[in-house]
Amino acid sequence: MTDAELVHRTRNGESLARDQLVRRWAPRVLAICRAKIGHHHVAEDLAQETLIRGLADLSRLEQAEKFGGWLRSIAGHVCTDWQRSCAAKRRAIIGVQANGQHRGQSLSGRDSSPANQAEDDEQRERLEEAIDQLSEDLREPLMLFYYDEMTYEEIAALVGVSRATVNTRLTKARHQLACQLASLVELKE
Repeated sequence: MTDAELVHRTRNGESLARDQLVRRWAPRVLAICRAKIGHHHVAEDLAQETLIRGLADLSRLEQAEKFGGWLRSIAGHVCTDWQRSCAAKRRAIIGVQANGQHRGQSLSGRDSSPANQAEDDEQRERLEEAIDQLSEDLREPLMLFYYDEMTYEEIAALVGVSRATVNTRLTKARHQLACQLASLVELKE
């Protein structure tokens, strides 16, 4: 049965047709999400969200024979939304959690004059660049710990490693960040 036939039957309420569409497209959508995101567990969640959105909005698909391309487009949007959310969280950690300060406060504890704010913005940018340079296996637990405020146990369960591995990776990530940022300060001076 073609995708178009399955789409028409799904629209008519046939759960078997819907299930067949999901079985056919779930591995493909997962591959798309994994290629865009990189992390398998996150990609699984995004693939599931893609399929849910796609099936919920099936009435909006004008040409049933274009189901595959339409679903790929939804997957792309879901992944982009997730990446934007991560970027916003990264800015939040750089602006708030990394230094225990709240937005609008100077990283150095000084007043928020334009000159101090410019210097703080530069420091935040350096930190963000340093985070981007971390390997994925170090960056991921760092982001989950500081952005999502997950515990070591929660990170271990999500990533599929032991708590000790999470601890080791966070320690390495912090050390690498400290070294990268220290070398930037030395270059500036």
